Amino acid sequence: MKDVLNNMFRAINFIRLFTLNVLFFIIIIVLVMAFYGSEKPIKIAKDTTLQLNFTGEIVDQKHLFDLSAALSDHLNTTSSEKNQNQNQYQIDEILEVITHATHDNKINSILLDLSHLTRANLNQIADIGNALNKFKAAGKKVIAVSDNYSQIQYLLASYANKIYIAPQGMVFLPGYSVYRLYFKELLDKLLITPHIFKIGTYKSYVEPYTRKSMSHATRMANSHWLNQLWDNYIASVIAQRSSISNINSSAVAPSLFQLSIAFKKAKGDSAVYAQQVGLIDEIDSRLKIITHLKKEAIKKGKKFTLLTYDAYRSTLPKLYANKKYQNKVAVIYASGEILSGKQPPGIIGGETLSALLQKALEDTNIKAVVLRINSPGGSAFSSEKIRQQILALKSAHKKVVVSMGGFAASGGYWIASAADYIYASPTTLTGSIGIFGMYASVDKALKKIGIYNDGVGTSPLSGLSLTRPLNPELSNILQMGIDAGYKRFLQVVADGRHMSISQVQKVAEGRVWTGKDAVELGLVDRIGNLSDAINKAGNLAKLNNKFDVTQIKTKISTNQQILNELFSSTAKYMPHSNTSSMIEMLVNHLGGLYEQSSIISRFNDPKGQYIYCAMCAIN
Repeated sequence: MKDVLNNMFRAINFIRLFTLNVLFFIIIIVLVMAFYGSEKPIKIAKDTTLQLNFTGEIVDQKHLFDLSAALSDHLNTTSSEKNQNQNQYQIDEILEVITHATHDNKINSILLDLSHLTRANLNQIADIGNALNKFKAAGKKVIAVSDNYSQIQYLLASYANKIYIAPQGMVFLPGYSVYRLYFKELLDKLLITPHIFKIGTYKSYVEPYTRKSMSHATRMANSHWLNQLWDNYIASVIAQRSSISNINSSAVAPSLFQLSIAFKKAKGDSAVYAQQVGLIDEIDSRLKIITHLKKEAIKKGKKFTLLTYDAYRSTLPKLYANKKYQNKVAVIYASGEILSGKQPPGIIGGETLSALLQKALEDTNIKAVVLRINSPGGSAFSSEKIRQQILALKSAHKKVVVSMGGFAASGGYWIASAADYIYASPTTLTGSIGIFGMYASVDKALKKIGIYNDGVGTSPLSGLSLTRPLNPELSNILQMGIDAGYKRFLQVVADGRHMSISQVQKVAEGRVWTGKDAVELGLVDRIGNLSDAINKAGNLAKLNNKFDVTQIKTKISTNQQILNELFSSTAKYMPHSNTSSMIEMLVNHLGGLYEQSSIISRFNDPKGQYIYCAMCAIN
């Protein structure tokens, strides 16, 4: 037995040392490549094609690289956790690159290389699309290529002058949906008692623990905003493609009957089908497309040069690097779930974000702040902590403008409501003014297998445990806390938006609204993007367009900076998955059970009160 254990420990130690050595050599190789790769400055040739080759996700704010999460990626089936360590492209950097290319006489075209773009939200695509339209208006061309097109990839491709797809490729446009797993019957069978405390007819996060299906009110509310998003998608595609092909709504969103007829006409070939209905222009491989572009350039007496996004961006000054004026407008990003304490970028920490706002408060050169929110909410306590910091800025006569990203709901809206002015995109998901708390007790399940909990305590609260039944009086007290939290939420919105409580109640109850609806309902001031918010902040602060923009962000350690650079460099040389949309969708649904049940385990509100929108992280 002793020899077996010794051999086992030797094997474990060998695996550990082998893994560390492999990682060490990877780091050395990347450092050497980065060193030699940076020796020669990049020179941009005349008639260059800029290749927007996004191999990862488009984000508002880049996350820190998590080594432990990266190592466990291959064991994890949930897409959301894998995305934490994908290559990331910050939206304002992308817009700066395209804008610069528009005015760069050496750049004559853009190649949208979209096979490996994994995630972006609708308002990010709209902003990139607007920049591409300005690029085309300058007399330059945009070409899109991909093996297959997912829904988000195709929306971006629709802004191109010409769309190519590989032979046997597919354009997959399933629309938008909200489907969740419902656990009530399972919990009943396992004798687990969920204790739910909530306010808001549409505050549906807790429904899977109390029902077998979606409630009528939730179904109605979800259908409303889902249809708005899908109508916006269809309209955007038709607006971009109508001058190029005879595309109509049945091509983008066909009925099954229409799809069957058209697919039969294409003899079951998905690429031919996409071409026949006007979704794409030509069927060809990426290699042949590049060869064709080279031949075209030679015919015109030009040399074809392809310059990658990363290479071109490296020639530009750092974002917000201007130092022309003393007065400044600060941009601060608030991305991710709202949790208590200090949190890394990609998660909103109550202390972390408050500290960034405090820096803006203390800097006498900063006259206004733009808070870019992309959050489904989370901790009620931390949301209020951040809101108080916004109020402190306003008390110091510094203007605060909120720019909403893909979603700024529940806790995200609690924070936003305190601003002087709020911008959202038409497809932003916001509102969700409601609150809940929950935990489960397993005392019945333990009794079933012969385990009992007994003892003494100094007060009724000292015996609070998931292994003991919840005292009905204590349950009433907890619900009173939730009731008070909801009233507080209504008051927060009423104060921030200059509305009456009754006006807020009409748009509350946990209901999610699109940015388009939110403007009409008074929850948002205007439709616009981050650039609009920055200009508005300068105007409110009466800076007469004489100001610089500065970004305030959390300082990270030297070790973390090196790790981020190493990961970013390594990602360029690593193979990327070509997983089809169908398979990805299947994997995502299989991972839904873990994802739904793990959200509550990440929450850490000290009072157990949450303002969170479970449906808002839709792409």
